[in-house]
Amino acid sequence: MKLNPHTVLLTGLPRAGTTLSCNILNNHENVLALMEPMTPSAFDPEKGALAAVAFIREFAANTREMALHQGKVLSRQKEGVVPENPVAYEAIAGQLRQPETSLGLIDVRQRVKNAEFTLVIKHNALFSALLPDLRASFPVYGIVRNPLAVLASWNSVDLPVNNGHIPAGEMFAPELRAVLAEIPDPIDRQLHILEWFCTNFVRYLPEKIIRYEDFVVNPSIVGRAMGLESAYMGSIQSRKSRNDGYDVVLMESLCRRLLNYGEAIWSFYTRDQVNELMDSIRRAV
Repeated sequence: MKLNPHTVLLTGLPRAGTTLSCNILNNHENVLALMEPMTPSAFDPEKGALAAVAFIREFAANTREMALHQGKVLSRQKEGVVPENPVAYEAIAGQLRQPETSLGLIDVRQRVKNAEFTLVIKHNALFSALLPDLRASFPVYGIVRNPLAVLASWNSVDLPVNNGHIPAGEMFAPELRAVLAEIPDPIDRQLHILEWFCTNFVRYLPEKIIRYEDFVVNPSIVGRAMGLESAYMGSIQSRKSRNDGYDVVLMESLCRRLLNYGEAIWSFYTRDQVNELMDSIRRAV
């Protein structure tokens, strides 16, 4: 099937900056980037991956029509826009950091200029599970981040991955669901999920990976990597380091277990880079 060059899919490690990427892309002219506009309940795993991909194609086509003719489309959003970060920066004492987005209509009349606009749709686990079939219909890109930073975030947020599950991905990856069901420890489940994502990226997106550490310094990298002709016209808030806010005992344990785990994980980052991040956390205490 012929690729639609004006509709792009974005996947990535959860908590690796995929929502920030959408926020950045929305600061390009004639680009519309949406955060998780489809609900998992709209999919029927019994019908298989090809039916899911067909649903995504139809959803993308309908979204393009809505953007052009109604000026409003569905996306997870906060105060009417796709935010830089979908989770609260600070946690209430004794609790995990809470998600702050909800699914709703956003006004895109000022963003969409003509029928040739670029539509970007972001879903992390769902698109990763469907990568083998999605690539035939859409250009797909993946976002990665230092795996220790990813694990640190997973253990600070009130999301399923905190408990070592990714329901949207497990729907279409029964082998992943089966393995996770046999792993009793949530950190071990997180490590397996991390390796699962990276294995898919190595296998299916080897030339279409964008690193968080690169675009957080230079936001225009995201658009350039996707071949966008329009320039980045916005700015992102200073990405304040959270190194001084980590539980060092937990981080030492995560680092030790990560360094002794996986293969595909180390296709994007080295163990030296993980150790460097851990050293910066120690120094911040």
